[in-house]
Amino acid sequence: MLLKSSKTNLQNKLNLLLLSLLAFNFSLSSLANQNTKTEPKKEVKKIIKNEVIGCSNSISLKELVSEPEKWLNKEICIDGVFSSFSALALDYPPAMRERRKYVSLTLFRSNTQIPLGELKLAMSLDTAQHHEALTKIAENDLVKIKGKVFSVALGEPWMDINQIQIVKKSDNKDSINEIFSESE
Repeated sequence: MLLKSSKTNLQNKLNLLLLSLLAFNFSLSSLANQNTKTEPKKEVKKIIKNEVIGCSNSISLKELVSEPEKWLNKEICIDGVFSSFSALALDYPPAMRERRKYVSLTLFRSNTQIPLGELKLAMSLDTAQHHEALTKIAENDLVKIKGKVFSVALGEPWMDINQIQIVKKSDNKDSINEIFSESE
């Protein structure tokens, strides 16, 4: 009887130890799951670099505007002087780019302070908002643009901007002729 009693006692102790280990393991896993659930996810803010890379077709503004059909559905690079943000390339049904999703910008005609209205440039708002230098762009800044001509509505080039680089910031001391001589 004594032997049976000590055997039962040992069995009870082993069962209690096993239950304790299982409860401890369950507590650890619950704690680990709770910590991963309460950690807020960090939103990664993408920053688009101020650079244009991979230009295989660099053309002048004059070439683009005089022969837009030649460049339709092709990726090209152009240099120009920034005039302003505008609505020229927005909300025109044959070449639709919605103003809620896109921003449009204008370049100056070569050697003038007259905007080149024949060239319609559009960039997705998401891209523009995350560009490291585009929020600081100013009139007369020299820019390099890489994009794709997606339409020739009205006989004019409509271009989606994929990349833009501010090549030279204007200090308003440069004459317009000096700025344009650098763009050509």
